[in-house]
Parts: sequence; C-alpha cells; structure tokens
Amino acid sequence: MFLRILKKDIKRKKTMNIILLIFVILAVTFMASSANNLITVSTALENYFEKAGIPDYWFATMNASDTARFEEFAKENGYDYYISQMIQIEPKNVLIEGKKLYYSSTLALSGLGGMKTFDKNNEEITHINDGEIYVPNFIFVSPENDFHEGGKILVSQNGTRKEFTIKGYSKDALFSSEMMGMTRFLISEKDAAMFRGKDASICSAVGIYTDDAGYRNRFNELGINTVMSIERSMVKMIYIMDILIAAILLVVSVCLILISMVVLRFIINFTITEEFREIGVLKAIGIHNNQIRGLYIVKYLAISVIGATLGLLISFPVSKIMLGAVSQKIVVSSRDNFWINIAAAVLAGMSVVLFSYLCTRRICRFSPIDGIHGGETGERYSQKGIIHLSKSRIPAVLFLAVNDILSGMKNYVSMIIIFLLGTLLVIIPVNTINTLCSDDLITTFNMVKSDHIISQELLFYPNQNNVEKVEQQFYKVREMFAQNRIDVKVFQEILFRSNVRKGDKLTNSLSFQGMGEVTADMYIYLEGTPPQNAHEVALTYLTAEQIGAKIGDRVEIKVGEDTKEYIVTAINQSLNNMGEGVRFHPDAKLDYRYAAGSFGIQVIYKDNPDKEELARRKELLERLFPDGKIYTSGEYIGHMIGDIVGQLDRLKVLILIVVLGINTLVAVLMVKSFIIKEKSEIALQKAMGFQDRSLILWQSLRIGIVLLTSVIFGVLVSSPLSSLIITPIFQMMGAYSIKYEIKTVEVYIVFPMIVLAATSFASFLSAQGLRRIVPSEISNIE
Repeated sequence: MFLRILKKDIKRKKTMNIILLIFVILAVTFMASSANNLITVSTALENYFEKAGIPDYWFATMNASDTARFEEFAKENGYDYYISQMIQIEPKNVLIEGKKLYYSSTLALSGLGGMKTFDKNNEEITHINDGEIYVPNFIFVSPENDFHEGGKILVSQNGTRKEFTIKGYSKDALFSSEMMGMTRFLISEKDAAMFRGKDASICSAVGIYTDDAGYRNRFNELGINTVMSIERSMVKMIYIMDILIAAILLVVSVCLILISMVVLRFIINFTITEEFREIGVLKAIGIHNNQIRGLYIVKYLAISVIGATLGLLISFPVSKIMLGAVSQKIVVSSRDNFWINIAAAVLAGMSVVLFSYLCTRRICRFSPIDGIHGGETGERYSQKGIIHLSKSRIPAVLFLAVNDILSGMKNYVSMIIIFLLGTLLVIIPVNTINTLCSDDLITTFNMVKSDHIISQELLFYPNQNNVEKVEQQFYKVREMFAQNRIDVKVFQEILFRSNVRKGDKLTNSLSFQGMGEVTADMYIYLEGTPPQNAHEVALTYLTAEQIGAKIGDRVEIKVGEDTKEYIVTAINQSLNNMGEGVRFHPDAKLDYRYAAGSFGIQVIYKDNPDKEELARRKELLERLFPDGKIYTSGEYIGHMIGDIVGQLDRLKVLILIVVLGINTLVAVLMVKSFIIKEKSEIALQKAMGFQDRSLILWQSLRIGIVLLTSVIFGVLVSSPLSSLIITPIFQMMGAYSIKYEIKTVEVYIVFPMIVLAATSFASFLSAQGLRRIVPSEISNIE
C-alpha cells in the first residue's frame, strides 16, 4: 500500500518532489565533500609535520658566533637539534629560461638536511644530482613563471654562476607558502658549496626538538640575534587558508541543509493543507495519527535515501577536486576517508527524515469533523488584507500581490528565510574579499598606507653598513622621480628581531622601524599616543600581553648587542607573525648590522593625484624599475600573504552560482505551489476578464516583492554579521580592529540585482503554467 501511495504522490507532485530531491543532493554533496576536506586537511597537516620532522622550535640567524653559542646551550640542556645552511640570493639574479623570476621575498639556496622534503609523488627527496634543482611548489605552479620539469634556471650571486635543470617541485613543510616570507631552492651539497664564498649571505637555520616547557624563556635569555623565529604551533597557520576554505564550504553546506528543511516544511504544510479531506476521512475510518504520518514519512524517507545516495556518489569526485590544490602543498595520505562522506550523507539524510516527521505533527490536530466540514473550505470570517483597492492608487495587479503578502505573511516566511540566507551567503564573502583587497588593510601589518610600493626588498648582510645601502636606494628612487618632476615621500620598513623584557618576563618579537620620509604619527595606534622621541615605542597587543606591559611602563629592548630602555606610549596591532610587533621611533639608533630584512619601498605623492593619474604613474614606475614589481597598498598585501584573495574570489563565484540555483528552485517551487493552491481563484479571475499576462505578472510580483524585501534586509544586516563572523578570524591572526571595505555599488546594487533578476525570471517562466487553467475550473476542488 505504501508503495502505491508513494508512486501516486510522486507522480502528482512531480515538480515539488524533484526540487526537494535536488536540495537534498546539493546539501549532502557539499556537506560530505567539505567535511571530508576539513578533516583530511586537519589530520593530514599533523601527519605531514610528523613525516617531515617539523621541529618544535625553529629560528634562523646570520651570526656564526650566535650559532656556536646555541650549540653549546643545546648540548648543556640535552636538546636535540639540527643546523642547516641556506645561502640567501636576490630573486633578480635568478633567470628562468632567460626570464626574470617573479618572486620578491627572501630566497635561498640549500642542500638537503634538517627537515625532510618530498617530491610531487610524496616520495622523500634523499638525493639531488649536481646541476639539478627542486623549486618550491607555490612558485612552480605560479602562472607568472615558466616552470616545468626539464626547464633551465640560471642563478648568479657574488660572481658565481650556475645553470640548473628543474627536477620538479618540492613539498617543503616550512617553506611551501608565501605567508612564510622566505623560501628555498633545493640543490646538491656540492653545488651549494660553490655559492658559499666569503661574500655570501649565509643564514643558519636551526631546528630544535624538545618538550621542555621552559625552553622558550631559556632561549630568549641567550639573546641570540635571529632574523626569523617560529614555533611548531604557528606553522599550521601557514596553511590556514586551506582549512578556512573547507570550513566556509562546510558552513555553506549547513545553510543548504537549513534551506532544505525550510523547503521541506513548506512542502509538508502545503500538502497537508491541500489534503485535509483525505486526512479527515482516514481518521473517520479509524486510522491512527502515527499511521497517517507514516504515509507522508515514507515519501520523504525515499527522497532522503535517493538524495543522500546520489549526493554521496557525487561527493567523492568533488572531494578529490577540492583536495587537489592542497595535495600540491602537503603530503596527503593516499588512503581515502570514504567513511567521512558516508557519515555526513547519513547524518544529512536522517536530518531530513526526522524533520519531516516533526513537521507532520499538524496532522494530530485534525479531526474527522475538520476534514468533512471545517478544513480548508474557503470560508473566511475575517477581512482579508489591511489595504483596500478602492482607497489605493496602485494598479490592480500590484495591489493583489501586495495584499496577498500582507494578509498571508506566514505563507511567505519560508521564502523570506531562504532568500535572506542566500543574500548573506553572497554578501559576507564579498565584504571579506573586498577588505582583504583594501588599501587600508596595510595598516594592520604595522605599515603606512601609501600610493605605490616597489617590491625591492633589500638583502642585508651581517657586519656591513646596511644603512648606507638603504639610503643609496632612496637616493636612486628620488632621483628617478625628480627627473620626471614628481614630488614624493619615499620610505621603507626595516625589520629586526629583538628581545623585549619587563621585569622577569621576556619575549622575542618582530620589530619595525620606518626609515626615510616617515614619522611615527603616520601609523595607526589603537591606544595611547605615537612615540614622540627615540626612547619611546609602541607594542602590539600580543607582545605587550606576553611581558605584562601597558602604556607608561618601561621595557628593555635588545637589538644586536645593544640593550636600551624604552617607554611604552601606545598599543597597536599587527598581522605579522600572528600579532608580534614593536614599533620604534624613526630617530631611534638601532644597529643595522642586525637588520633581518625589509618590506618594499613605499611612495606617497605630495600632489594627491587622482585615480587616472595614479594608474599612469604606476606604468611609469614599471618602466623605471624593471627589476621590481609595482603594487598598490592592497596589492602588496596580497603579494605578501599569497593567493588568498584569488582562492576566496573563486569561492565567491561558486557560492553565487549555488545561491542563484537555490533561489531559482525555490521560486519555481513556490510559484507552482501557489498555482495549484489558487487554481479556483485564477479560474475566477479569468472569468472576470483578467488576461494571462496580468495573472503571470501577479504571480511573479509576489516572488519579486518577497525577494526584494529579503535582499534589502540581508544588505542591512550583512555588515554587522560580517563583523561578527569574520572579525574573530582576524583577531586570531593578530588584528583587533578591522575597517571593513564595503563597495556600495557591488554589494548594494550589482549582486542584489543579479540575484533579483535571475529569481524573477525563474518566477516568470514558472508562472506560465497558469495559462492552462480555464474559467470552467472555478468549482474544481481536486
């Protein structure tokens, strides 16, 4: 009997059932694949770190005596460690098939040693022949560079030249991301020895393996001058975007489940309302509530089983596609986590069945008398609507649409919720992407917002006059601008690693000093006042918290061999190194022999050029500085953190397509449902002289008005929700105050209009079905 009822009902409500089935398939596909991706990436990272031998602590120093001092310290305390040498080279000295390398951060040559590295097949690289080279994966796959196996790379540094053949790309756990700010090319030990001349910039990379909770404090007490330092717990943040994207897709899948529930509730309520007579008759002949509910549940059980099965099958290839990009960076286990997909599919299917059972509780309130006499017979003992056609000046069709919505709001709640969720799913990622691309974001990296940045980061050598090198570069830049009669401010951020102490508490932090035409008050501070003299500093929240410092406190800061006392006058924020930061006054006397690196050369034009002039000057800079890359502030941050914006942008497109699909399906479902429910009313309207085009417009307007209302409400709440959802992620990275970039035209006009146009068009097409209704069907109660 159940099978006969199921077959009849599926055939009678084919459109509704197909739409519900599509929602279940989409929800299961997204949930199963994103859950698989999230769990696989999270567990794969830990397995990868173990397999690669990621140390508990890692630092790099340019000072040979500091390296020797650490070795003595490690032996005294019984720490396991390794030391490998990396030869720093300038990216402009690397040619790929005769073309310059597109990379402007710190680059080094290194032989094998220390951590394990792997090739594209996840096999450990244990030997490299002379003349061969492995390139980091993120550079190898970059579209700007012509990397391919068998290609030629020419490296020249300090008079040494060598041509290498590309063996492939490497998976290097510590150096396989732009966010690290440093990477290395792997070559043979014999080739590496060629570049270790007396003028070479040699960096000792030291990895330490220990579970000693007091290691960090003991190490800081040594006062070793490091150029980079990172703990194992922070290495995982290098791959945060892969985890974040999987998490976003999981949130999308949860939203799809919620939307499926809303659609299911609408369909069940509509079906029960339409079949009140059958329910009353079944109760009259003695069939119990649970048995009647079972008649409905069997259909949704079948839909959930079919949908979950199809969604599960689709999720397998989707999971592999989603993991494709991640597997280029890390070693992912070859075993398939099919159980994750299966568990997610079962959970989604069970949720649909359970929710459908809960939604059929309304059946318990029906009685045989309701079915035979009361029911949905069309009687109404109260006035419909709160507006009157005779008192309004709006067209009749628009009046009907507005009055239907106002007088039967509960019939449109489902649509409002679905359209609202869809609007938020589009706008919140757009706001996040726009913020990441914003020029203002650079201030959260402890930098000044500028018009253009020339990516010519300096390669500093220990025990050399690095100040003179910076000043010579400034002079060159100013001369080039002067020749083109452009008045500018030129400055650059110089980076240090420094020990910061307050009382018994000590930490090691990344530190900044602006050099050139920059003043301390040009930076952004969250509390206090900018440093006003050479003996005042600003600390980030993280650094201040680590040593228990607050505004007005005195702290000791060691740069190189010099330790000086400073007064903390301000608290700022930084997305560098998860929130580390000390901001020195530009007049502070620091030992530039221990400079750890620099950011790009920043340029501010004094004549405040407009957008068109800025574009022309960018072209001019590209001609004047062929060895560098020219960025705006927002573009430079994208360069520093890697292709995060590109990944989110592609994700935004995917979400937009999904939302458009959801809205289209919901619009079709609602219009078809209303036409079935209002068949007699439509027939009566036709008998009164209404034309098909007017009735089609009436049906379409209702969907359009509800959608427009949902979009407006979604736009209004999107900004506070963006702050509520996205701000904690920025805070985790070290930024406590984010100014969100809201592009009014894109967020408030373009995307809402795309959604509105697509949904309205789907409603218009679906409403064409009422053309088949004729006036003679006025009394049809089937």
